[in-house]
Amino acid sequence: MKKLFALAPLALVGAANAAAIDVAAVVTDIGAQAAPVALIGGAVLVLLVGIKAFKWVRKAMS
Repeated sequence: MKKLFALAPLALVGAANAAAIDVAAVVTDIGAQAAPVALIGGAVLVLLVGIKAFKWVRKAMS
């Protein structure tokens, strides 16, 4: 009898679950942001490589 009382709340909680959340719009938005993020990342990488190359050439000339 005690086990029945212990399992009863679990049955109620299982029925209280919400409907599935629609994430399609969020996934589409994240996919749309991939190109701008890649461009910004590429620009930062080119800038860092340029600075390193400048320092390397300056060090080689001195």
